[in-house]
Amino acid sequence: MSVMDSTTPAPNHHEPVPVNRFALFSETLLAGVLVLVLSIPLVTIPAAYAAGIAHLERHLSGRDDSVRGLWGIFKAALPGSWKLGITTAVAAVVIVLNLLLAWVGQLPGREVVLPATLILAAGAAILLLRAAAAWSDAAGSGTDGRSAWRSALETAQTLSLRDWTGSLLLAAALFGAVVFVWMLAALFVVVPGTLILAAAAVKLRSSRA
Repeated sequence: MSVMDSTTPAPNHHEPVPVNRFALFSETLLAGVLVLVLSIPLVTIPAAYAAGIAHLERHLSGRDDSVRGLWGIFKAALPGSWKLGITTAVAAVVIVLNLLLAWVGQLPGREVVLPATLILAAGAAILLLRAAAAWSDAAGSGTDGRSAWRSALETAQTLSLRDWTGSLLLAAALFGAVVFVWMLAALFVVVPGTLILAAAAVKLRSSRA
């Protein structure tokens, strides 16, 4: 079997872009590690994932996919992302605390709170991935940073419900990431890569539907 594949051309494009599967795999791992590093402050998570997804899109379309390019996208995504970033950081801390308290049996109403926390966490993560994927299109329209993220969030909310199969695919990617870490904690380093690849793939699938 050939390691070469090609993306289906978009309506306004003439030829598909050849994609080397091994190159995509390595690019996904590299971009994932960079996204992980850029996400360490927590408040930068939306911008980091937006940069990672846009980076993979550039790779798939044969455009500049250098590390410098990813850094440039990250810096461009930061303005206007702080409100979403702070919300994401606070939500992440609350979710982790709830899970830890549930794990040691110190969470009141654990039978209800734990499943509700997991469902809300999955829904918030899907919305975040959708918004991060939509940011590059919103930013490309010439809007400022705050307006671009507002538009990306609106698009994410619409797509999360309209393209429910894509949302299920993202949920499956999140579940797979959790299983990876449960099997071997060291695999947390590949989680961002799998998530940005899933988000980019779902976005590409949605645009061709």
